[in-house]
Amino acid sequence: MEFFNSQLSRVIAHRGASADAPENTLAAITLAADHGAKSVEIDAMISRDGIAYLHHDDGLERCTNGEGYLCSYSAEQLDSLDASTLHPQFQPEPLPRLDAAIALLTANKMGLNLEIKPTPGLERETAEAVVNSLKNVWPEELPLVLSSFSKDALRAALEFWPEAPRALITCTVPSDWQRQLQELQCTNLHMAAPLLDKDSASSIKAAEYGLYCYTVNDVEMAKSLLTMGVDGVFTDKPKMLLNAGI
Repeated sequence: MEFFNSQLSRVIAHRGASADAPENTLAAITLAADHGAKSVEIDAMISRDGIAYLHHDDGLERCTNGEGYLCSYSAEQLDSLDASTLHPQFQPEPLPRLDAAIALLTANKMGLNLEIKPTPGLERETAEAVVNSLKNVWPEELPLVLSSFSKDALRAALEFWPEAPRALITCTVPSDWQRQLQELQCTNLHMAAPLLDKDSASSIKAAEYGLYCYTVNDVEMAKSLLTMGVDGVFTDKPKMLLNAGI
């Protein structure tokens, strides 16, 4: 059923080039492109009025000058925030709408791993907003994966847009990983790098699933994972890994 390419690049900029720019911002995506990254991972959640924004935490405090839950604010209110808290040299940097990030990514011909990051209770609404932003504009020639820790969000994404590849995110490899991937009709498993072992990697790849690991900011760890058969790694430091020939 999947019509899009789920094969992301080996080096995927995690929340953009987030070691050097504010995570989940247009600046971080632009810097990742400047560093040579061919794919990015970003997180999406929704405003009170159902607009998808790039943001990882339920709360606004860590990454913006706002406070409280992102989902409690309207899009108009969120548009006024500065998202440069972690890298104030970029001030001001807007909290971006997903639509703006999609336009930037497609202009730079970059693949996308979009993590659906719902505030608990908003799984279906968040998946729907993400799909509505992407469905009619994402170019078929660019890699695309919709991922989530939330099975409810992945089920909703499957319902709203079955043609888009999906990935289940876990920490470790579940004992019933294949059943879960089949149930959710996922193409990929994304997991924590330190918790992957060679036997699990071999089994996942033998079953012809994509296997990607987060968050890898060490060149030797990246090389070791790729030797084990991992398809790609999410990193805050894409420039470092790319310069090392990953």
